[in-house]
Amino acid sequence: MAKKWYRNPYKLAFLGLAAAGLVAVCCLFAAGDGAAARATDSTENIYSANEPLSTIPANVMPGLILLSADQLARIPLADGFQWPVGTRSMAMMYDAQPFGAMNEKRGGYHTGMDLNGIGGENTDMGEPVFAAARGLVVYSGIPHEGWGNVVVIAHRLPGSDEVIQTLYAHLHRRDVRPGQLVGRGQNIGSIGTANGHYLAHLHFEAISSLCNEAGMPGYHPQGTMNRLNPAELIAAHPAPDMADPYEQVRRLMIIEAANATPTSATAAPPTPGTIQLNPSQFLQK
Repeated sequence: MAKKWYRNPYKLAFLGLAAAGLVAVCCLFAAGDGAAARATDSTENIYSANEPLSTIPANVMPGLILLSADQLARIPLADGFQWPVGTRSMAMMYDAQPFGAMNEKRGGYHTGMDLNGIGGENTDMGEPVFAAARGLVVYSGIPHEGWGNVVVIAHRLPGSDEVIQTLYAHLHRRDVRPGQLVGRGQNIGSIGTANGHYLAHLHFEAISSLCNEAGMPGYHPQGTMNRLNPAELIAAHPAPDMADPYEQVRRLMIIEAANATPTSATAAPPTPGTIQLNPSQFLQK
């Protein structure tokens, strides 16, 4: 009679080795998946978000709200545009995710530029953000969690009456408020992470709109909507090689107002031909 297979020590040893090998392969696959997941988590950066865009609630949609007649009347004429971070020519910064780039994870095209310090990671955390041009602050707040702190400034384009807006998102700090007039190059906040949603960077947009655009998607499946290419805007309307005169005069008037002493009711009238300035137009209300 043939010996039963389970009494054959060679067959038993072979089956044992095969089973051990199968378990080892399964463990390797599981470890690999875990390592990949950890790698994804550890490298989460400005190119993707912790969640797809569709899962982020848009609990505020002010993009449907038209700017008021008062806002439209107060929007000043810009004398040109400059980069909002780094130097005026964006030295020490780079565009980490270009305008119009497709982001599969977020499910759409990038509607702005992600400006990041050359050191990468969070090396630019807290760095100042400047107004790209003279304008009127039409939004300063947190439209929803995925955006973090956002500032939106409305401008009139040089040489025309066209109104556009620049948007500054994921800020760590906001230093301006709605209704405030700002000069080109004025500090309006600092680079942040949208409360830890991303590595530090500035999401910067240029928008052709007469609506309040804060809170609209930073990615869009149908293209870039009413967004303009910020680099092309700055190239088409470069700021003059000087500080914004409006901002300089405003600063001087603030200093003058702070140091002013009450004048006598019998003070001499101004010399004929003197240009009278109204400090209230320069002071931050």
